[in-house]
Amino acid sequence: MSKEERRSLIIEKARELFARFGLKKTTVDDIASACGMAKATLYYYFKSKEEIFRAVIEREFGIFRERMKKALSKVDDPREKLRIFFLTRFTHLRELADFYETLTSEYLELYSFVERGRKKLTDWEIETVQSILDEGVRRGIFEIPDPQLTAVILVFALKGLETWTVERDRAEIERAIDLMLPVLFRGIERR
Repeated sequence: MSKEERRSLIIEKARELFARFGLKKTTVDDIASACGMAKATLYYYFKSKEEIFRAVIEREFGIFRERMKKALSKVDDPREKLRIFFLTRFTHLRELADFYETLTSEYLELYSFVERGRKKLTDWEIETVQSILDEGVRRGIFEIPDPQLTAVILVFALKGLETWTVERDRAEIERAIDLMLPVLFRGIERR
């Protein structure tokens, strides 16, 4: 097994354990055992349990970015791209909340730790939404005086809906998005 494969195995097994038992109750011994390796070997790849957790979070963000890119590549219209962005974001968040249900009780303690990692993802989301808005402006579909600031506002508005999202099923999320987008578009579509 290559170094990268072993590192990936550690991240995957840790992901499963964190989801099942939470960060506090999962030990480095648990992770090493799940990987079939000695604790000392695990420390060769990661210095601490928190570093492993950070790698798990970064992997989740990477999976989200790839899922988003794939979903957006299937549509051409900027309006539909915004819909797909919202739906994919909320659906992915909902799935993560289900998978990491044990971490929700630790969330307040983990908040600053996770938020530091989320900054890069937030920046990526803003760039992605801005590119959709810029495309809409270029194509004469949207009329937006400041697409960059509008992208920031939209991404942070979505963040405000995160708590609501994790308590809803996909059909309810999709219905909410379909109700929200016409309100948004009437404010930015060229008349």
